[in-house]
Amino acid sequence: MKLKLYVINQIAGILAGVKINRMEDKAAKSALMQDYLDLRKVLKPAQEDKDEIVRKFQEDWKEEFFIVERLINANQPVIGHEGYIKAKSDAERAIQDLFGKEVEVALTAVPFDALDRVCDDITLEQVAFLQDNGIVL
Repeated sequence: MKLKLYVINQIAGILAGVKINRMEDKAAKSALMQDYLDLRKVLKPAQEDKDEIVRKFQEDWKEEFFIVERLINANQPVIGHEGYIKAKSDAERAIQDLFGKEVEVALTAVPFDALDRVCDDITLEQVAFLQDNGIVL
């Protein structure tokens, strides 16, 4: 199945909250654990690239970073910092492009009832999202 990296990131975030050791269905437990590990492996290079983009941006703009971010957080006009704003926009676009790439992943869907008892705060929207993306039957 082909999925965009931002979707894989969301799936991994949801699965990170699964209390896998409480799962009774051994086949579902094994499949879910393997899927999670595979998703993290695919996601790791993109996460590292994102961290590098952020680090480089913050390093290049450290003089203006706190000044501009303080103005933005206070809902004040940001005047005279056009270069910073453009560089921030470019960095955000680069990260969006990075996570917009599709990759092939092999997933094994598990029945919902295998997840039901091991996810204390999973929402209906998250279950639907996992189902739409081949994690839950």
